[in-house]
Amino acid sequence: MGNGVNLEMQSLSFLVVDDEAFIQKLAVRILGQMGGTDIETASNGKEALDHISSAVSEPDILLVDLNMPIMGGVELLNHLAEKNFSGAIVLVSGADEETLAVAEGLAKNCDVNVLGYLTKPITPQSLTDMLNRLN
Repeated sequence: MGNGVNLEMQSLSFLVVDDEAFIQKLAVRILGQMGGTDIETASNGKEALDHISSAVSEPDILLVDLNMPIMGGVELLNHLAEKNFSGAIVLVSGADEETLAVAEGLAKNCDVNVLGYLTKPITPQSLTDMLNRLN
């Protein structure tokens, strides 16, 4: 892995929003391997909003699944836009790329900082490439 991300990973906070426990664990493990230390999880958009509201400081980066019960990714993005969420967002989905591209387009219209999207399963390389867009 390139050194580009590792140096800053410890200073970033992450929130992984996914209803699949396996994907949550995978994302947490990959972020940890990349040097991330402040990593929280939420199972749906509502949990994510509750977490963000109660956190001392907003997470720097959200990994957001599109398809979740109670509140899905696109609805979460709308709420984040209303809250003027300042962090970066990476969309993650098992959906096809066309669906992800549409969601990315919607998100960009919401005035939130969407770095892009990853298809499941995420890999260390795909996540590193995405986070390098922060620079």
